[in-house]
Order: sequence, then C-alpha cells, then structure tokens
Amino acid sequence: MLSVGIISVDGFGLIISGLSAANISFYVQTGAEIHWRQAHWFHRDAASIKTLLTGLTGLVIGEIIFTIAAYVLTPYIYNFVHAGVSVFQYLFAPLFSKYWKWKGSKSDNNPYEQVAIKDWDEESNVPETESMLGLQSPGPAPGQPTKTGTTKKVISIFVASAATYVLTLCVIRPYDAAYDFLSQTVVITPFVKPPTRTLTSSFYLPDLPGDYSWLYNHTAIGPTSKYDWMPVEKTPGFRDWYEGFNGSVPQHYDPNLDPIHLSNLDADIIEPLRETLKDGKIKIKHVFLFKLESTRSDVFPVKKDGHIADIIRKSYSGEIPDEVEDRLANLTRNAEILTGVPSGFDQHDFNPRGGLYASDAYTGGTFTLKSIVASVCGANPLVVDFNREFFHHIYQPCMPHIFNTLNKLSPALPKNSTKSTDSKDFKSWPWRSTMMQSITDDYDNQDRLTPAMGFDDKVTDKTITKDFKKKPGPNPEKYNFWGYEEHKLREYFLDALIQAEKKHERVFLTHLTGQTHHPWKMPIGEEYEALIASGLWNKNDKVNRYLNTIGVNDKWLGEVMDLLNEAGVADETLVVMVGDHGISLLEDGGVTPNDNPHVKNFHVPLVFSHPSLPPITLNNRISSLQILPTILDLLVQSSSLDAPSAKAIQDLLPLYEGQSMIREPVPEAEGKQDWQFTVMNTGGTWLALRSAAKPYRLVVPLVPDVEWRFSDVSSDPIEERTLQSFNLKPLLKDVGNVHGEAAAEWVGEAAHVAQWWVAENWRRWEYLPEN
Repeated sequence: MLSVGIISVDGFGLIISGLSAANISFYVQTGAEIHWRQAHWFHRDAASIKTLLTGLTGLVIGEIIFTIAAYVLTPYIYNFVHAGVSVFQYLFAPLFSKYWKWKGSKSDNNPYEQVAIKDWDEESNVPETESMLGLQSPGPAPGQPTKTGTTKKVISIFVASAATYVLTLCVIRPYDAAYDFLSQTVVITPFVKPPTRTLTSSFYLPDLPGDYSWLYNHTAIGPTSKYDWMPVEKTPGFRDWYEGFNGSVPQHYDPNLDPIHLSNLDADIIEPLRETLKDGKIKIKHVFLFKLESTRSDVFPVKKDGHIADIIRKSYSGEIPDEVEDRLANLTRNAEILTGVPSGFDQHDFNPRGGLYASDAYTGGTFTLKSIVASVCGANPLVVDFNREFFHHIYQPCMPHIFNTLNKLSPALPKNSTKSTDSKDFKSWPWRSTMMQSITDDYDNQDRLTPAMGFDDKVTDKTITKDFKKKPGPNPEKYNFWGYEEHKLREYFLDALIQAEKKHERVFLTHLTGQTHHPWKMPIGEEYEALIASGLWNKNDKVNRYLNTIGVNDKWLGEVMDLLNEAGVADETLVVMVGDHGISLLEDGGVTPNDNPHVKNFHVPLVFSHPSLPPITLNNRISSLQILPTILDLLVQSSSLDAPSAKAIQDLLPLYEGQSMIREPVPEAEGKQDWQFTVMNTGGTWLALRSAAKPYRLVVPLVPDVEWRFSDVSSDPIEERTLQSFNLKPLLKDVGNVHGEAAAEWVGEAAHVAQWWVAENWRRWEYLPEN
C-alpha cells in the first residue's frame, strides 16, 4: 500500500493512501473501523459533514506520514516485487517457450523480424532478449564469487514456498464469504453492490440440527382488529386500520400470530406497586420521555463500588484522592435521586424521588434515531443502515399518534370531535406532543422522522437561534457544532407546562440530550475537573471529558426537576429517562457505538420516576421496547385517563411486542423465550439479541466481513472473554467446549430466531430488500 502512496501519474496511489489515512484517522478518533461498503448510504447533510471534519486533522497527518514513507520506501519495495516477478518468469517461462514458438510459426503476418541470437545489449553485455525478461544480470568478473546466483536461489525458494503455501490454502481451506470481501480492492468496495438479500435469505445460516418449522414460513402480519372507538376519518399512525400496503386488505402486527411473542398483560402488578395503584395516589397528567445521549448504565449514577470507580482507582495507583472522591460524590447526585440507587460515597443526604429503576436494560438500537423509534413507537427499528424509518411504514402507532387519536374520543362528543378544555378534570384534557432538543435535527433526516412519529411541535437549535435574534443583546454561542447546551431549553420546558395549564392540555414531551455526545465539550463557562489520573495515549483524557459532561447533564436533570416544581406539576408528571445507547470508552477506547458490539454500548439506564411511586429496582432483563407499553399500562392502572381513552388503550396494549414493566415478567413460557433485539449502529452490519430467560448475548453478522460473537455476561460482565468466529459452526463448538452444550443449543436457536426475525422485520416495515 505504501509503495503506491506517492507519485503515481494517474493519482491511483494517492487515492489508496488517502483511504488508508482515513481508516487510521477514523480508528484513532473513534476506536472503530470504517466499513466502506456503507459509503453509498452516507447522508450528505451539514451535520454529517461536520462530524466527519472532526477527524480531518488525523487524516492530514496520516496522509503526510504515508507520503513521506512511500517516497522513501518505494524504490526498495519496487525492486523487491520486481525480483519476485523475475523469479516467476524464470520458473515458468520454459514451460511456455514451446507454445510461444509454435504460436509464432503459425503466424503468417509476423510484423517483427527474427532477432539474431548474438544481438547483445551493449551496455549490460547480456543478450537483449534475456535482459528484457530480467532473467540474467551482468556476470561477475572472472574469479569473483557469484553472489547474484545465490541471491536468486534464495528469492526463488522464498517465492516458490509462498506460492505453494497460498495455493495449498486455497485448496484445503473451507470457503468463507468473508475472505471474498476482505480480498476486494478498497477503492472498489464502496461502489460494489452488496449481495442481494430477500425475505427468505436475510443472511447466511449453515445447516443446523433441530426442528424450526414452528418458526419459518410464519408471519405476525394479519388482518386488523376492528375497534368501535376508531375515528371514521383516517388517523395518522393508524393507516393499517384504513388501508393496506399497495391496495391490499388492511393488515397489522398480530401478537397471536407471532411465534416468538410472550405477553405478561395477564400477570399481576408487581407487589410493591400493587397497593399504591389501588389507593389511587398516583396521578399522571404529563409525561416526559428523556433520551440520554451516550449514557451507559454505570454512570447513572457513578457508584463507589462500581466498574468506573475501579478504573479511576487504578489510575491513582489504588486509592482515589479525597478531592477527587468529593467530585465523584457530587457528579451524579440527581441520577441517585431518580434511580433510588445511592452512589456509596456518603458525602450527602439521599432522598429518592420514587419510581421504577431497571438495572439490566438494553437499548433497542445503538444508533440514536433508531433508539428513539424503539422507545417512542414501541417498534423494533428497521434493519438497514442509517435512518430509513421515516421513509417506510412505521408499523406501530407511536405515542404521539396514540395521544392525538385519544384527543378525538370523549363520551360527551361525537366521533371526530376534539376534547373539551373547559373541564377541571385533567383526564379529559387533550394531549399535545412536542419534541425538544437544543441540538440540530438535520443529522440523517431526523427533521423528517419527527413528524413521521406524530409530533405536533418541535424545538431545535434553529428555534433557539431564531428566538434569540428577536431579543436585544448578543446571540448565544453554540458550545460545539451540534448546538447549544441543554440549559437553553429551560424556558421552553417551563413555557410548555404553563401554557398547558392555561389551555387545559396534557403534555407529552420527548427530549434528546446532546451534551454527552462526542467530542464531549463543556458548555461555555464550565470547566473540566480532574476525575481520573492522566494516562498514556490520551485515553484517560477522553474518559475525563466524558465523565465531566455526564456531570453537566446530571445538573440539567436536576434543573428539570426544579422547573416541574416551579410549574406546580411535579406530583403529576411521569418522567421516563433512558439512554439512547452506551459507550465502550472505558473498555476498548471506543467513542462511538458505530459497528461496535461491546456490551457497554447496549446497557443503558432506564427510569420511570414519579414522587408517588415507591422506589423499586427491577433486576430482570428489560428492553427499551417496553417503555411504550409500560407508560400506557401506568396511565390505565393509575386511572389517569377518562373512560373512552382507557378503553382504547386497553385495546391497543396487546398489539405491542414489549412486556409491561409494572407487571410480573414472563421470561419463558411454553418452550418459548422472550427474545430482545438490538439493531446495531448503523443498522445493516450486525444484529444483537438476548433472551430474558438466559444471561447470554449473541451478535449476528448480517454481512460477510464481520464475525459472530458470543458472551455470557453473568460471568463476564464487561466481555473480556468473548468467543468469535466468521463461521457459526466453529463458534458452536467453542461455546459448547467453554460454556456447555446448553449454551450451544441456545446459540443455535438464537441464530434461527435472528434469521427469521430479520426477514419479518422487513415485512413489518414494508421494506423490500430486492429493491
């Protein structure tokens, strides 16, 4: 690669060296590799370009290093390659000499004259034909040792051995599609169309033992149920009740047809919550859903006996200094209050707000926009690269769709009318859904996804900029290319609540934070504090920057709790907080979950906070897909809806795949497991899954150039001993040897479930892979 990195006349070498520099720069910046086949999917919006430019410095440095190295090494590499080619000529030319002579004699119109045998190259004193072939070099003077002959023998042996080795491997090594991809020219890879996938062959799976007839040739798409409360006119998000795909009969997801669905809606309410709901103490007027950018579970809060504290402790040679421990004690105080989990630093009083905290929750997608779809819509994201959900059929009504439909239901009004705002009972008030973020929504078509999910209003960095221009004084400064710090949203939050009280409306507010996104810049006026000792290669500096922004975000969450009190609705607002994805910075240096299967990119905090709820920690395995069903179930069970709305919710609840978190979980029943899927960033490379019944994780490759990956997180919580293979059968053998046959059987079933589920996922989204 270096040999072609310079001064190629046609510029091909510069392209190769540029791509190589990009690979290295991307790895240094993110800890991940570029998958060039995704280049044709790349979205060219301004936010994406600005994200790429964060690695520009590394790219330039890498290109300079390659150019200098290529300039120095090119002659030596060229001569070495030339010598190897000469050996092949020397070895194989005699085999074809008779053919060449025979072919030459058959030619009647040979334009060349025969070269005389004694036609010598005057400069080298070697016959010109031999000189051109590179088979001989000027001989040594009489009496001198023949070093050239010895060198030729060594090179001949080396080249012949290498060629024999490669040919032998080609014969005896099993075929693997990964080797085909890895042998492609990097310049061509972005333009090569990936292998065609269909609904029956979403990815390759070898023949495995077992009967899976209960799974294949089944689909959960069936005729829609009829509801008497459904508005006559077509309602956004409820297309499946009015028309079908391409004019077909209306169809929708039917859990009764889903071969892997397990419901717990018939199960009892969990014991600590049962009496509270019966007493009618819980009132839910408003619902806030926070998506916490790049927030992993073990920073919410940071615990003294946790993994992060251990890493910090090691950086200080075994003991955290007192001043650093004081900073850590105050870093995530509001996360302690919200989760009901003390940090253990014991520097302050601990008064939990109350609510449900899921200690083992995984995100539905490690790509932020896909994660939002999983939480807001209760639907598994689409298994394709990047945000294409807005372009296809979101197969479940999202929460804004549901609330907008509830607005049309009232016992005192005819269908298709809106609810009255005169009543003092908030249960009959109409809902208003708003998306708020202080950062841009230009990235990868988020501005088109937001209305597709049914939101009435939105606030973004553009809104903030526009509104500040109307005010006297200087405009606020963005803290990085994403946008403003979260504090700039305070007046928008407060105004939404005040206006809702005046207009007798209920607020469903979804908020995406941005401060904790790489490159982890502090808001203007804030300074970094030392939380971890400096280390080599700048890794600890990245950890320190990340933890500092986690602390800034924690202060913002406390500010939100304060403004709920200021608006007088703290006792009537359900606040749900969940990480969009984690970050494996502390384990493998990754600053993005992009194509990174490490478990810390999946494990996120999940909290349902309400002051009238008792503090409850749920230790069962939970997916963010369960957020929507749990919110709806809580609204019904807390009697926070009027009768028509409660009836509609009770009809809709069974249609969602996720189980309700306020009921006893059903991890396994009738030989089926509660499978939980995570569509990995960017969507089309890997799929991760686990089951609520077992502690295992399987990462499934959807393309041939990445590996299968298995781990048991009960014995290996930070995945230091994963098993990986490009082929499933060797992985099954390794899993059986290390973890036992039961684990290997689980992997086999998970692989079949994944293959069926990917094709089913495309069916539900009405995505046609052939197109």
